[in-house]
Amino acid sequence: MAPQEQLVAGRYRLLHTLATGRMGKVWLAADEVLHRQVAIRKCVSPAGLGADEQEQVRELTMREARAFAGIGNPNVVSVLDVLPDEDEPWIVMEYVASRSLLQVVQDSGPLPPARVAAIGLAVLHGLTATSRTGVLHLDVEPASVLIGDGGRIVLSDFGPPVTDEGVHAPAPAGTVPGSARYVAPERLAGGDRTAQADLWSLGATLYHAVEGRPPYAGKPLEAIGVGTPDPPVRAGPLTGVLEGLLQCDPAARLLPSEVEDRLRRVAEPTAPPAPPPAATPKPARSRHVRWAAAVAAAAVIAAVGAATGTARDGHRPGAHPTVTASPTARRAVVLPPDFTWWIDPTGFRVAVPRGWRHSREPTGELTFTAPEGRPTLRISRSAVPPDDGVAALIAEEDRVRLGSYRRIRIEALPAPHSAVWEYTFQNRSGGQLRALRRLQAVQDHGYAVEWRAPTTAWAAQLPKLTVVLDSFGPAAGR
Repeated sequence: MAPQEQLVAGRYRLLHTLATGRMGKVWLAADEVLHRQVAIRKCVSPAGLGADEQEQVRELTMREARAFAGIGNPNVVSVLDVLPDEDEPWIVMEYVASRSLLQVVQDSGPLPPARVAAIGLAVLHGLTATSRTGVLHLDVEPASVLIGDGGRIVLSDFGPPVTDEGVHAPAPAGTVPGSARYVAPERLAGGDRTAQADLWSLGATLYHAVEGRPPYAGKPLEAIGVGTPDPPVRAGPLTGVLEGLLQCDPAARLLPSEVEDRLRRVAEPTAPPAPPPAATPKPARSRHVRWAAAVAAAAVIAAVGAATGTARDGHRPGAHPTVTASPTARRAVVLPPDFTWWIDPTGFRVAVPRGWRHSREPTGELTFTAPEGRPTLRISRSAVPPDDGVAALIAEEDRVRLGSYRRIRIEALPAPHSAVWEYTFQNRSGGQLRALRRLQAVQDHGYAVEWRAPTTAWAAQLPKLTVVLDSFGPAAGR
């Protein structure tokens, strides 16, 4: 019987493989009783274990699954069922349509500090919730952090079972459990497995997200624990958090409460105070402002998705963190010399490259086109309320019919933006294009800003896209 035809427990029909790891393979399956999709994992003991050790792994796996089933935290993948088997148990989990943090960084490059901090808050909440059950994760890495299509951040792919009392699944001699570049130094040295080890792995994961590579990249594993990782260059306000987590001595690492406080300050920066009433406002400088001479690809990510779009629920552990911003805040933007302002009569302004042609459809859609025909910038009014951005983009995705379509992401964004949809497709001429569509509010109106460029030229056009997205907002005097 082919794997995709297998019916587990007379209920779960395997569809296709989602992932393969040290502790087994994960399939997407159809629950034929409740008519929903689930993720189901066939647990496998690590190779090289004796019969007694394999039985210990099975027992701990069942204990771990039962513990996770009672967590009920939105930042931890939910366990729905545990199915004992003659060979190895099956664990049925919720299916989260998502990309891993590793995929996000591979597709889009290093992420901005604010967004990484928001992701870190969600992962920290997940780790805190699991630690209350007496079970540790011990496999935190970019591949085990899922960025859901709706903005939800979920911790998944728990490693070899281990309890906080130190009882853990044995590993074959000479092997390093977990992904070595994200494993705490004390674990590499065969020491205790504690919650502090998960914090080190959290730091290594956030380092990768903001720097685009793991700490100690290019160095032998022996360097972990005896030296410090390369100083981060993109982390900015996250630098102190990374340094506090990546301490070789577990006792010197930041406490979870300290990590949460520091991450929240980066993810939710305090807005600058308003000028005193008596102060004379300076003339608006709508055509001049700040411009970084060298725009890195990471800046585009900052403009496109500065944070996850999950809803903030105070400071309650387990709540979805997000970055908030004032929808009325108007940033000054200094334009490069090859850009000019377009002031639209409908109430918005946007910076566009000089020499680009513009046209307007009867529907009101405005299109700017490069002299060579690509890239293109399209701006249209959107009747969708900003809060419904992700749902609207998913519904729009269901309606479109594009050749060789592949979604890169659909994510919520902080105000005044609503959501972003990034994808690739093939046009009628056979050209491979990449597109980014962002919804946002300007005053009381919603707009969709879409950028399309050849896939091969996407990276080279990122600086232009950064300027466009960063500049879009209300026209002067609005």
